[in-house]
Amino acid sequence: MSIAATATSVAIQSTDQPQEPFINGNPGHWPRDILEAYKRGRGPYTVDNAEVFLEEEAVELFNGWLVWQEMTTPKERRVVANIQTMLDVSARKAGFGQALPDQMECRLSNGDAFKPDASLISWQRLDNDVKPQGPRNRPRLMGGPELVIEARSPSNRRKQERAKRALYFKNKVQIVWDVDEVHEVIWVYHATAPDQPLRYDLGDEIVCELLPGWRRRVADIFAAHASAEAVVGEVVDVWRDEGAARTLRDVLPMLAQARFGGSPIDLAERLAHCTLAQLQQAQAIIMSSPTLEAWLAALPKGGANAAN
Repeated sequence: MSIAATATSVAIQSTDQPQEPFINGNPGHWPRDILEAYKRGRGPYTVDNAEVFLEEEAVELFNGWLVWQEMTTPKERRVVANIQTMLDVSARKAGFGQALPDQMECRLSNGDAFKPDASLISWQRLDNDVKPQGPRNRPRLMGGPELVIEARSPSNRRKQERAKRALYFKNKVQIVWDVDEVHEVIWVYHATAPDQPLRYDLGDEIVCELLPGWRRRVADIFAAHASAEAVVGEVVDVWRDEGAARTLRDVLPMLAQARFGGSPIDLAERLAHCTLAQLQQAQAIIMSSPTLEAWLAALPKGGANAAN
């Protein structure tokens, strides 16, 4: 018997409901989507008696009914993976958190469970809101991440998407990105204005309010071969600056030794407090400074100007 069939059998045996017939190896009594699930009465499934299925299969739980997730195409997965990587690098650099791939189970306040195609979540929320639940004490996120990314499949209906977003926003999700790979458009919904989405087309730059300074060209998100620099965006400039600053902190003491025949014992500490611009200025004036003391006078004395 398949994993799906075994898990379904376990789930149904855990309830007082009789087992329904299977259609082509799948449970024929399951609703097709969230709308159909909510048109029915409360179903027999819970996050506890269906936890094997929720853990091992691409299903979500709505109104007591298990619903198969729409299968994404390779192109949709590529686009979502681009977004996930772009957000992840910047979120880690900013100390905010990280972006996670699909199949992260989120338990909602009404007992439902959903799995976003990708998400951006703060480390604070990961630390505080992931709790062991169910018979096997499996960790689950209680509520949602800050940002949910969903690939819009052709079969998805707008009413279905609205129903899911309403659940997201009731469970601490702040932003939803609805990614339309076919038309190469990203719709951004905010909990503060759920019926007023922002549209981003190929010629636009999209921003993420959770990460100040983050912006990416929509064309790069949908690109078949997005470059590494397009993916890491503003972070590459930070890395370049950090690398240049480290190099100058190593080189300047050697230049001082060659120019003045020596350098103070605390020079490394003073250079550690210099920004890249200050280090570049120190390099520019070292050969024209008449004395070591004159050159040192142009350096910060430490404390106020912490290096990046």
